[in-house]
Amino acid sequence: MTATATAATMAEAGGYPAALLAAAGAEGLRKTERTRLRLLAAIAAALNAGTPRGALRVADVTRAAGVAHGTFYRYFEDLPAATEALVEAFAGHVRERLAGARQGETGSRERVRGTTLAYTRLFRENAPLMRCLIGLDAEGGPFARAYRDLNRAWYGRMAAAIARRRARQAGGAGTDPQSLLPTAYALGGMIDEFLTQVYLRRDPALVHLAADEEGIADLLADLWWRGAYGAVAEG
Repeated sequence: MTATATAATMAEAGGYPAALLAAAGAEGLRKTERTRLRLLAAIAAALNAGTPRGALRVADVTRAAGVAHGTFYRYFEDLPAATEALVEAFAGHVRERLAGARQGETGSRERVRGTTLAYTRLFRENAPLMRCLIGLDAEGGPFARAYRDLNRAWYGRMAAAIARRRARQAGGAGTDPQSLLPTAYALGGMIDEFLTQVYLRRDPALVHLAADEEGIADLLADLWWRGAYGAVAEG
């Protein structure tokens, strides 16, 4: 398979590998960064195709990226280091996609649903990468750090949004966002666990929902709203 054909295959597969390839094709990018992105895209594509991390081989990665075998070691010490870089970059990608999905008033059901839908689509498109990020294979280290950092930032914003909306509902009486962090973590954990059951564990009771991203977003947004505000969302 030629490098061009391999790149086309990765792009057609969608998900994060396609996003990395698109970034690698940006005008004005230095060749070194372009090559690095192509190597990361090749690893991401292999993982998303179901290749276990332990079965990854440098030769397969460089072949898919269309570069010489030795080129890999100009960028990464070894495959674990490259996979670490990939997972950290993917965590940043998730953060950017969720930030871009924020529509509507802060703390509104519209915004909660929009970000939940974006997260559901990311989870579905990149389920094996999500497995790496959330550490279902019990590996700690950089994967755990990337996930922890992503959660800390996201849940901090979530707690602040809940606090602002509760203050409006109470006619201006403020709530310390810090005190709402446990609520934010609990609600976020609910979403992660539900999507894990659907897309990673493929629970027989839930797998029929896998293609219904809109329905999943509606269900989780309503549950989130109840947990945050103790009522069914308006509209």
